[in-house]
Amino acid sequence: MTETRPPWPVGGTSQTIVSQGLPVRLTMLGEGDEVVVCLHGLGGSALNFGIIAPLLAAERRVLLPDLLGHGGSGSPTSAAGAVEAQLSMIDDVIMEAGTGRPVVLVGHSMGGILAQLHALRAPQQVSRLVLLDPPVPNLTRFRRDPRLTAKLILLRSPGIRALVARKLAGMTPEELVDQQLADATPHTDRIPKVAIEATIAETRERAAAGLAEDGQRAQWEAILEIVALLARPAAWRERLAAITAPTLWLQGEDDPLANATAAAALAASRPDWMFRTRAGIGHLPQLEDPVWTFDTIDAWLHDEHR
Repeated sequence: MTETRPPWPVGGTSQTIVSQGLPVRLTMLGEGDEVVVCLHGLGGSALNFGIIAPLLAAERRVLLPDLLGHGGSGSPTSAAGAVEAQLSMIDDVIMEAGTGRPVVLVGHSMGGILAQLHALRAPQQVSRLVLLDPPVPNLTRFRRDPRLTAKLILLRSPGIRALVARKLAGMTPEELVDQQLADATPHTDRIPKVAIEATIAETRERAAAGLAEDGQRAQWEAILEIVALLARPAAWRERLAAITAPTLWLQGEDDPLANATAAAALAASRPDWMFRTRAGIGHLPQLEDPVWTFDTIDAWLHDEHR
């Protein structure tokens, strides 16, 4: 299988594997017995780990798949089972590692939801779990989250998907990336220029290759399924109670997409997990404060080995 050397992250090589008949771009760095698989968030790609992946790879082998419908990966043709398709892809990536040993699974945002679901589905494949600002239900005393339920109804309303698609189609790659960053953090000035430029270039390449429209459809289906999961807070909390892997959760205190207070309340249901917050960062800790993010993960992984 042909490997290429992407310009970023530094030191990485990329290859295309096949999952469910779809191409999946896999970026790899480092060597070692311990394998770390990093799952990015909605609308992102392996580039989201472009700063901390080389740091993690100093002592480990790091795998960065582009989720289906993202980056250099293909999109499922069926509208059903978007999350299931991603979980099957994650399983294929872990099998691609070829060690036969469980991996450290790192998930950012939507990738954090997928990481938790995979740890539940295949606990024998996950030695440790690291969550970076995963989406959480709102604080509510109701069985259903009123705000997420209302959001789900809106997203399923006739014409909404087409309206959003038209808006996205009318934006330049620069505008799309700027909007994504503005939605994710009030501290866009903390995002390194190299990360922004690489993401803009990748967004332009996807559009030129005709991948953008199918990718947006796949992302929309994933949003619907994840919002539906989180709209039932008690049921989601019960799921998390069954995770057996030691877990580290890092949370930006200024995250506009995953409320830090709600995150702390959910994390409190698992007092055995390590929960850490960081002031002055939003939804992108691995880009806004990569030193703190890496140092915390690295120290925790070393402690877990003792």
